[in-house]
Amino acid sequence: MARAINRIERHEPTAAEIQAESLSQVIDAIASNKEAIIKTIGIVKELNDAGILDITSAALENRTELGLHGVKLINALNLPPLIKNVLTMVEMFGSIDPLEMNRLINALGSSLGQISEIDPTNRQYGDHIDKEPPGMLALLKMMRDPDVRTTLTFGLHFLKAMGGELNKPKPEEDDVYSDPRGKKSNDYPEV
Repeated sequence: MARAINRIERHEPTAAEIQAESLSQVIDAIASNKEAIIKTIGIVKELNDAGILDITSAALENRTELGLHGVKLINALNLPPLIKNVLTMVEMFGSIDPLEMNRLINALGSSLGQISEIDPTNRQYGDHIDKEPPGMLALLKMMRDPDVRTTLTFGLHFLKAMGGELNKPKPEEDDVYSDPRGKKSNDYPEV
């Protein structure tokens, strides 16, 4: 009959065994990723030869001073309102139906293409060739064209919608980004 197990002895690896196991894993990883490591070393060598690593090292050592100069430059160039304007434009374009935007861009491209075909030295207005712009009667005659009426209707609806937005009360100054040079901010220290 077998003896009962009263004591379990665990083998605790020594520091040398842990280091040997870690080194073995690193060597296995290097061996299995040899091509990638060689390419990475080549890239790092090229970066060093070009001086990029020296620039990066110096920038990291002086990151506080660079950050202060960067904030000063951003404020001097008045970039925060520009960034806000770009984000507002992106939001506006995101709210437009893509099919409608495609239709409008196609119409604009077509009209610009037709305008570019007009001879700039002898412009053609309507049915006649003349060096002068068309008179009132010629303009009224052009308004009989359904395409011209469609464009005028679109333009008038556009102007009406724009006027409606312009007649709304102005937003509070807290709601709109104000000029950073207009008021002091404690966010960034003066340089």
